[in-house]
Amino acid sequence: MQLRLEYRDAPVRTPITPWVHTGVDAMYWKATVFDPPTPKPVHGKGYPVWFIDHRGRSLVFASPEEIDHVIDILSRKILPSSRELGKPHLAVNSHWLSRLHTSFKPWKVRQELVKKLKTAPIV
Repeated sequence: MQLRLEYRDAPVRTPITPWVHTGVDAMYWKATVFDPPTPKPVHGKGYPVWFIDHRGRSLVFASPEEIDHVIDILSRKILPSSRELGKPHLAVNSHWLSRLHTSFKPWKVRQELVKKLKTAPIV
């Protein structure tokens, strides 16, 4: 399991973003202002994007708040249901956890994943 930080020229939105960053000035897909705010670009580098790779698959994070949210969900011994997590948006099957690949779901893998995510560099 490898954690890496890269930079992009434009802001990145991940499948986790709508569950963490609420659009203030419009619905999520049209919003330009979010609460909590999305990261600003780092001068000379761009917008930070975190990746964690496991068995040929990657989880992508656009902010430290997204990392904290995933740590909160995946650190639970019993994962919450998609119905419970999808309530704010009434989107049961579109929650990132329902789309998470099965290779990330075993308890042992989640423990390792959470441990690694807690070491993510904050910019």
